[in-house]
Amino acid sequence: MVYDPLEKSTLLFGGESMFDPATQITYDSNETWIWNGARWTQAFPANHPPSRSAQGMVYDSARDRIVLFGGRRAKTTFDGDITLLNDTWIWNGTDWSQINTPHAPDPRQLAAMMYDPIRDRIVLYGGTKRTADGKAGSFEATYDTWEFDGTDWTKVADTEPKVKFPNLVYDVARNQTILVGVDDAIKTLMYQYDSAAHTWNKLTPEKLPDCANDAVMVYRARTQEIVLLGGVCTVADDIVDKTWEWNGTNWSEATLNNPLRATGQAIAYDALRDTIVTFGGSNAFTTTPRSYTFLLQEDYRSASDIGRPSPRSLAAFTTDPVNRTAWLYGGLELEDATGSQGYLDEFDPSVAFIRIWGYQNGSWFSLALEKAPTQCIGPMAAFDSNRSKLVLTCQGSDIFEFDGKAWTEFTPKNHPPARRFAGMVYDENIKKIVVFGGWDDSNYRQDTWTWDGVDWTEVKKNRPPHRSLMAMWYDPLLKRTVFYGGLGRKNIEERITRYSDMYSFDGNGWTKMNVTTTPGERFGSQYAIDPRTGKLILFGGLRSEITDTKNNIRRQFYDNDTWQWDGAASSWTRINTPNAPTARENGMLAFDSARNEIVLFGGYAGFYFSDTWTFNGVTWTPRADPSGNRRRRQ
Repeated sequence: MVYDPLEKSTLLFGGESMFDPATQITYDSNETWIWNGARWTQAFPANHPPSRSAQGMVYDSARDRIVLFGGRRAKTTFDGDITLLNDTWIWNGTDWSQINTPHAPDPRQLAAMMYDPIRDRIVLYGGTKRTADGKAGSFEATYDTWEFDGTDWTKVADTEPKVKFPNLVYDVARNQTILVGVDDAIKTLMYQYDSAAHTWNKLTPEKLPDCANDAVMVYRARTQEIVLLGGVCTVADDIVDKTWEWNGTNWSEATLNNPLRATGQAIAYDALRDTIVTFGGSNAFTTTPRSYTFLLQEDYRSASDIGRPSPRSLAAFTTDPVNRTAWLYGGLELEDATGSQGYLDEFDPSVAFIRIWGYQNGSWFSLALEKAPTQCIGPMAAFDSNRSKLVLTCQGSDIFEFDGKAWTEFTPKNHPPARRFAGMVYDENIKKIVVFGGWDDSNYRQDTWTWDGVDWTEVKKNRPPHRSLMAMWYDPLLKRTVFYGGLGRKNIEERITRYSDMYSFDGNGWTKMNVTTTPGERFGSQYAIDPRTGKLILFGGLRSEITDTKNNIRRQFYDNDTWQWDGAASSWTRINTPNAPTARENGMLAFDSARNEIVLFGGYAGFYFSDTWTFNGVTWTPRADPSGNRRRRQ
């Protein structure tokens, strides 16, 4: 993360996800984000570096550009290996481009980088590289020093000093390059760089930060001090972070309301607003990434953006043609405080109500209204076009209706057993809401329930096999409710099955459909009907394929393919789009009736996403947030 003074904003690139149990790997991001002092905006440049984490990144003030070097790319298969990188990229305010340098440091991660504006040189120190034997998964610290003149890299020192987890900062007030890290015993070390001799001089002030292992460091111009925070050394460490300040002579611990101790976070100094910005990282001794943005001025405060929905999956996202709005409610998110996944409850303390989001004519807005569902687990919604109401359920059981202005809660005589990951649609033929299947936290379900606006009724005829996370929709061409795929068990004694079959519902029971070819075994797809054609658009999901027929070994992977279902022809057609969102599952699709386009929001693939894309029938286009005037630099 780097502050760009020309754009007056902070740029963030890449980063690593949490471990994904579905595919048994972690993922690296190739996303570019911009913090303008109040909110995050995702940029969608034409070009970008390959996905990675643990790279170095600095601002080159002589050329008004940001320079990125190296890092690591997580293994792409369960039995694969981490890839270390040594490529050099620049960001010109609009786009990324690679510099093919004649020389480069060895591939590495966690190197320290800074820019010296007096000498017009980027200095790079150390990091971690692969061991000499090249053994998979085996890495060691390196202690070399390199300089970059804007065109090429030159090694200027080799084996000294021996500093691990290094941080480099240019001290503007004293024209010094300061290195802080740890030794083999995790004891804090500090050095100053002699640029003329290309050597490092050890500094031994009276006091050093007590833990600099995996810490972050930045220069604060207003106070003319270096600020260090984070770091984890022993299990006995206080769980609350510490903030240290260097005035050129001594380190002192600042008395602040520090956040929880963290590792692997990004840091930058916003000179325009005199604010130190930190993002992400993991709480000490955990591997689950955080999505916190902390701002340090006189004290720390947590920043939040209420201008757009936060990252999530498995939300209710449904088109309301009467109000010409797609309503988004709830969903599953990563809970920073615990590192676990939980369902959103977007309470607005200013009005003491729960927030619902609307997408209308290409823009997001929100409403906070009384009587909204609270602590809604597994939200699902469908629009009842007969009564012009959005019908929402929590756990497939508790039921609410929304008319665009107010919520109404119902207490029916009958209700389905609680569940998540079910299917829910409004069936225009029978003029009822239909709920099927799901997961009740013990077993996959196969029961079907209908809601008529007054009470629930179970339909017991011709039950399909137990399943959840199928794509389920009302097909206006077939005039039937249809589902495809999903995850479940044919019966409780059998192994889990990834389905590729299809069923239709006529109001009395289900019938298996005779469809020659489908998009294959998958669940958690994103899907919506295009009301202009009556055809379904399906995007991605978690796919399953057998890679070894003899041993019945299969792999699961997130996909970003796009398919169209024609109910009149009972056939699937793959649409080969020139552009597509990142592969994912459990995002949300709806139709924007103002612009006549399909809208995708959020989802999950190691990361919880918060991007918005639109589909015009031919290709996908990211809907970028307004971010002010942007200038292209050379």
